[in-house]
Amino acid sequence: MNILLALILAIATTQAASPAERAVVAVVQQLADAQRTFDQAALDRLLTADYVEVSPVGDVDERAKVIGFYSADAKAKSPEVSSIVIDEPRVRIDGTHAIVIVRQTTNVGPAGASRAVVMRVTAHLRRSGNEWRIASTHYTGIRPPAKPQ
Repeated sequence: MNILLALILAIATTQAASPAERAVVAVVQQLADAQRTFDQAALDRLLTADYVEVSPVGDVDERAKVIGFYSADAKAKSPEVSSIVIDEPRVRIDGTHAIVIVRQTTNVGPAGASRAVVMRVTAHLRRSGNEWRIASTHYTGIRPPAKPQ
């Protein structure tokens, strides 16, 4: 499974032009991976102290609430997520700040029998030294294509 994640990360990051752009896209992929695996320690490392999120349902959640959402108890009650793939990166870097917009496809359910939930994710990252951390994210659902009539 780790080889698959590395391949997905390589595909997503190669679409960004410069090493700096690839680095910030990689951090956004790490966030998606931490959410998929309910890895609170990774979330703690990736998110700034003042992190804030606009959730897919429009709630504004502070860092502690977001990390708390990914508890072991929550994982046991949540549907299986077989993969989270990000692509179509748009990156803007200005000094110690970066804005990354990606399409995120979350496959909910077991592999081979999952359904895709597609969102546009906007992430604001801040660099401290050589490390990029995520200061905020905003999740916006993408409507599925209209069915032919």
